Amino acid sequence: MALVYVAAGASPFTFLLLSILAAHCFVRGSVHYSNDQQHPLNAADQTSQDTDRQDAGRPELPEKPNFIILFGDDMGYGDSNVYGHPTTSTPNLNQMAREGMRFTQFYSAAPVCSPSRASLMTGRLFPRAGVYSATASNKSTGMSVFNSDSGAGMLLSEITIPQALRPLGYVSAMTGKWHLGITHPYHPVSRGFDSYVGCPFNLKGCNSTIMTGSAKSPNCMIFNNYTVVQQPADMLNSDALYVQHVKDFINTNIDTPFLFYFSSYHTHLPQFASKDYINTTRRGLFGDALAQFDGDVGEILSFLKEKGIANRTFVVFTADNGPQLASDLLGGEQGPLKCGKGTTYEGGVREPAIMWWPGVIEPNTLTYALGSTLDIFPTILSLAGGKPPPNVTMDGYDLTDLITGKSETGPRDHMFYYSGHYLMAARLNQYKAHFYTMGSHCQNTYPDVDCHEETPLVAQDPPLLFDLARDPKERRPLAVKQFASIMAAINGLVAQHNKTMTFGPPQVGVNDDKANFPCCNPSCTPRPICCKCPSS
Repeated sequence: MALVYVAAGASPFTFLLLSILAAHCFVRGSVHYSNDQQHPLNAADQTSQDTDRQDAGRPELPEKPNFIILFGDDMGYGDSNVYGHPTTSTPNLNQMAREGMRFTQFYSAAPVCSPSRASLMTGRLFPRAGVYSATASNKSTGMSVFNSDSGAGMLLSEITIPQALRPLGYVSAMTGKWHLGITHPYHPVSRGFDSYVGCPFNLKGCNSTIMTGSAKSPNCMIFNNYTVVQQPADMLNSDALYVQHVKDFINTNIDTPFLFYFSSYHTHLPQFASKDYINTTRRGLFGDALAQFDGDVGEILSFLKEKGIANRTFVVFTADNGPQLASDLLGGEQGPLKCGKGTTYEGGVREPAIMWWPGVIEPNTLTYALGSTLDIFPTILSLAGGKPPPNVTMDGYDLTDLITGKSETGPRDHMFYYSGHYLMAARLNQYKAHFYTMGSHCQNTYPDVDCHEETPLVAQDPPLLFDLARDPKERRPLAVKQFASIMAAINGLVAQHNKTMTFGPPQVGVNDDKANFPCCNPSCTPRPICCKCPSS
């Protein structure tokens, strides 16, 4: 254990600073467990020694490895077994964690779908990509998402992961939820993917809460590349279709480096699962839907092992934002965190995350290092042998040294929390300062009124300061005057950030029109009722 010695007669302020430095060393380290040890379920306030591991015995990284991103939807920090839920059934995520690295402080870059996915795909904060709306008020920060009639999408000037990998000899495919635009220029295949199967927006058009039978609404659809092939779609059997797309793509490209983005609709409303998973868990339909996602993960990881390419495939699991607590038992769990989806409290943006790479990532590793969806792009690009796009400000960090064991702390020591037009909060090491707070309609029935839509946008002066290592639920604000040096450091971080922060023109709500609605029979009328495929 690291020790801090203080000279006799030292001032309390000196002791405080040295204590902060010691805590900083602890809060960002990693711990490794033998196979007969269990991970702590709540690691937010744990500590570990910050020492670099030796490189001896570390395998050489394969040249041009494969990449798979497994992305959940509206999944809370506390939803899976491995993150502490007592009745959820997630054996495959549990095994993935046993065989890989589990993060306790991993962040989405936004608390709702479209912005968070823009940051994942670009390694950049979503306002740079224009993924917000022009409108803002005391009830809205301008944070919003693209829909089935959207005429725009993420700015076309943005470079996506598959676009960056293509010149390096990679092929890329995607299945599931895109949510960054639906018209031809913004479609996944137009943004670098070689093939796409899925519905490019959320499934609320299928049903608002649950699906127990075949979808009847034309708002529920499945694309094959640019073509709508199911409308209404058979969502109850869609997971099998999506997993098969993964397997077919891997079989076709077994000798070619590839990226696969598996973007699940689970566990966003409406909740659904196939007959193999329905009524199989103690947690009701939400638990069944999560078990379906977990089963998909297990099939994909098992297929990599079966094909003998697991040791040259880097797999990342995480999710887009926190749970929709207003959905009660049909929503997720944020665990030991405050609020959920739509807010920039920890429950809205801190996500489960597991990184898996047999032979490269040390099994049973629990890391307290900070990480973010922003870091996935630069990490993948570095492992592929590429360089960051020129003249582009990247907000993500390369986590290669962290996942390979060369570093225990990783390169990230801060996080910015944006909502639409607003920088709501900033974190530096274990300290987080809220400059603005606001609730969300996604939390309206949750007991904490801070989370509710009726709680308007409020400027916090002085900022609300929390020590997340000791108070992950953000219940006990610190006296800013007593932590003046910490607050000064955060303000300095924000000032430096603001010098390079640019907002792209807002794209959400631009050119929205019912004529943009995808239809498998585009000449039919009246839309969308007439949009039905014979195969459906």
